[in-house]
Amino acid sequence: MSVNTEMQLPVMVVDDDQYLLSAIGQTLYLNGYTTKLFNSPVKALEDLRTTPCIAVVSDIRMPGIDGMQLLARVMEMDKDLPVIMLTGHGDISLAVKAIHAGAYEFLEKPVDDEVLLASLQRAAEKRTLILENRKLHEELVKKSTQSFFRGMVGSHPLMHRLYEVVELIARESDPVILSGETGTGKELVAQAIHEIATPTGPFVAVNMAALPAEMIESELFGHEKGAFTGATSRIIGKFEHAAGGTLFLDEICSLPLILQAKLLRVLEERSFRRLGSNVSVPLKARVLSATNRNLEEEIAAGRFRQDLYYRLHVLSIDIPPLRKRKEDIPLLAEYFRQEYCRERQVFVPHFSARQLEKIAAESWPGNIRELRNYIRRLCVFGGGDDHDDVPEVKPAEIPPVGDDSAVPLKNYMDKVEKEYIVNILTRCGGKVSLAHAILGLSRKGLYDKINKYSIELDTLC
Repeated sequence: MSVNTEMQLPVMVVDDDQYLLSAIGQTLYLNGYTTKLFNSPVKALEDLRTTPCIAVVSDIRMPGIDGMQLLARVMEMDKDLPVIMLTGHGDISLAVKAIHAGAYEFLEKPVDDEVLLASLQRAAEKRTLILENRKLHEELVKKSTQSFFRGMVGSHPLMHRLYEVVELIARESDPVILSGETGTGKELVAQAIHEIATPTGPFVAVNMAALPAEMIESELFGHEKGAFTGATSRIIGKFEHAAGGTLFLDEICSLPLILQAKLLRVLEERSFRRLGSNVSVPLKARVLSATNRNLEEEIAAGRFRQDLYYRLHVLSIDIPPLRKRKEDIPLLAEYFRQEYCRERQVFVPHFSARQLEKIAAESWPGNIRELRNYIRRLCVFGGGDDHDDVPEVKPAEIPPVGDDSAVPLKNYMDKVEKEYIVNILTRCGGKVSLAHAILGLSRKGLYDKINKYSIELDTLC
């Protein structure tokens, strides 16, 4: 009865009988288990504090710390770790107590190999399931509180799904189409894919709509000296410059039809030629494209080639508009406020709850870009229509440090942190549901801080 031990955690065996310890170790080794053998319960517990295992097999009667004490301490460390107890014929009542104390199973000595292996296999299967569930839970907790990812900001479930898709797609090499309204951050998503893929070449972005039609071909594929009037030297195009990296073609729907045909040929043959050259250059860049239009509608209207669409549309990502994740607006507003403060080296007071509610109520057709520009206007000019609640821009304050005012760094940081949290909670009217997003903390994380600093929420409403 063997098991697959690939990436398997070891089995810990504890017995003061060196002969029995070696015999069990040999049996487990021959059946595919990794083992850690200890003739001292004290040493076994020390090892268990730093090294995980799949199960523990332990004798009950041992000098010093016996099996029952070992079991109790293992349960304190990890109550879900299976412990199989070995007992002599006269220790049945003790073994029953061990089961009540949390032992997975007890086996009578001399232990039959098949019985031990069957018990251990069940224990290992249970332990593996528990560890998988723990990992899944940790990932879910992490995702539920994740607000920042590769330059992107948002804790809404739609953004968590976007983060997952980006990580998944980044491992591949196929072309990707990014779809989203203007200002949703398509280039930011493309950069995240590029960074996660750890390429050897650069990230090269080209906006199709920003290039004159007569220059696009030369810009993308490059040209040789003398290829046309004014071509005084060889120029490397974006496809060649992005070798080993990522070429991001933004607003791909603006590419003229005649060049769409050439792009299709390049993607199919995985090579291209500079203008004025007969030499093929291999395509070594991954191609990502983006559109703010519905390409299927563009195809129906005759403005986009269907065959090019199929070539580009191997993998796709839909980026949600801001109106579908309004819960992220306070977090984004605070992020852009801090961004402005860092860039200008000034301090802009935090937005009030009334301001944030007003901002969140807008539809933001320009999405993140529009919101960012609005927040920067607030930082420069003040609170817009909220004349009674205008943020004042002033130079960043540097705390005084002198012989009389110097305090331990931790005390100072705690004081600053408490003041900052109180400030945000006050501006949010004591609403934890609003403040935790601005602070970039989970609800539990903010409540922990509130308890730590004895902050009275009732006084902040």
